[in-house]
Amino acid sequence: MTRLDSDGDGVSPDTDQRSAVRTLVATVYSATNAHSVDIAEEMIARTVSEIDEVTTDLNLVQLLTACAEAATSLSLAMLEHDRDTEAMPMPTAMSEYARVLARRGLPITVLDRGYRLTHNTILRWCLEQLETLGTDPAVVAQAAVEIMTRLSTQIDGLYEQMLDTYELEYETWLRHRSTARSARIGDLLDGRPVDVTAAESTLGYQLDQFHLGLIAWIEPGGTAGDLPAFERAVTALAEHLGCRERPLFEPRDERTVWAWLPLGSNTHVDVAGWTTTVEQWDQPITVALGAPQHGMIGFVRTHRQAAQATVVARASNVPGPRVVPIGLVGAVALMCEDLDSARRWVRDALGPLAIDDPTAALHRQTLRTFFSTGGSYTASAAALTMHKNTVIYRIHKIEELLGKNVREGRLELENALALCHWLGTAVLDSGTNTTE
Repeated sequence: MTRLDSDGDGVSPDTDQRSAVRTLVATVYSATNAHSVDIAEEMIARTVSEIDEVTTDLNLVQLLTACAEAATSLSLAMLEHDRDTEAMPMPTAMSEYARVLARRGLPITVLDRGYRLTHNTILRWCLEQLETLGTDPAVVAQAAVEIMTRLSTQIDGLYEQMLDTYELEYETWLRHRSTARSARIGDLLDGRPVDVTAAESTLGYQLDQFHLGLIAWIEPGGTAGDLPAFERAVTALAEHLGCRERPLFEPRDERTVWAWLPLGSNTHVDVAGWTTTVEQWDQPITVALGAPQHGMIGFVRTHRQAAQATVVARASNVPGPRVVPIGLVGAVALMCEDLDSARRWVRDALGPLAIDDPTAALHRQTLRTFFSTGGSYTASAAALTMHKNTVIYRIHKIEELLGKNVREGRLELENALALCHWLGTAVLDSGTNTTE
């Protein structure tokens, strides 16, 4: 039934209810606004207790205080007038808080969690007031929807503005940090004096520990500029070694990165179990490794060792993914400086075994395994998964080809075999097979 007002016009129950909803929302605003200081204090307390990154930074706590007060005041004002947030400038305190988070290099999740706490705190206060002030269930329900809609829209609008500010500042911070970090790495590698504390702060990396330097690159055929693939590969190696801190990661170009793995007090690196890890890489990445070294001097030395291993890996033309440690190719690296001389030396040392063909390769593998097992036929057979007599036959055949007992000049033979193993066609002769 339609009720008549004093002028005889019809007033529907819906109109009455909408008016009651508006009145209740305004009443809730007034009651909540009276507690704006309490709301801001609760917002600050929750943020400090739930977001560790803020707790440890006094300057951030002070900024957060101003930000919370501004967010509370503005949100409640917009609730009162249902204003369009896009037409309203973001308070200086809120934009400065977003900028400082970005300059600290803190993840965007810190900003996101703060936004959620802000929304939750203000909304909860409003709904608690609504529960106390409302009497008609239908009006209370509609008022609750109105309040949640207004606050969600308004606070979302504020968050979007803060997010834009954060992202712009974060991109600037990343560029500056990358430039500063590259400069500090250059100072360390070139032996220029550095302030250790300042350098560690810039690098985000501790220098007073053992380091494992590496140089990694994507082989031709891989996707240039795939920085995430490099990060996954380096992180996988760090996890395999049980590194407790993040590696120091320095992109050099679209296909090459340098990195240092933080070993702490660990002086030993076991590369034997890396095969499975490397096989899972989705890009043909080759990693050249130094050896564990300590302190600022070690930071430089392990990188230079990785550079030596790089020479071997690149000279071999063997496709990745793979890892080439300096501990296995140190002597080879020295001979890579003159590949023509190395090739002649290999031919003189191995004779017909230096031919690039399957049979000679089989003989080289057998002899290398024989040496690595201490000259044991039994151990060699186990390593090669063949009968002991077959190993004996092959060693005798190799001795016929060499014209001497393999134990004579063993060191020279081992070094020549290592060159063949790591450098492959770079030091092998192409030609007619004479090893049958």
